[in-house]
Amino acid sequence: MLNLLKKAALRKKYPQYVNQLIAASTNTNSVESLKNKLLIEPLSERELEVLHHVSVGLSNQEIANQLFVSLATIKWHTNRIYGKLGVKNRSQAVAKARELEIL
Repeated sequence: MLNLLKKAALRKKYPQYVNQLIAASTNTNSVESLKNKLLIEPLSERELEVLHHVSVGLSNQEIANQLFVSLATIKWHTNRIYGKLGVKNRSQAVAKARELEIL
């Protein structure tokens, strides 16, 4: 259940209610740790889709072909993903997304 609450919090779905549920179901240390994780800006649905394709090892060109968009669009999305997750490359992005349980 906590995993679902974290995902909802990352997507800013009903933030006050979700935060109350998280606080009620965890101890103080966990809440503080979770707050730090939630400081990132949530990924858009398209960014999550691109990140999923990155996680299975597709190149930017392969992702662009699958999503019927330009290579430049995929590069833009991946750079936004890196910024939101606070990482510098694809492998770090995938690792961070798994850590945050959004992948």
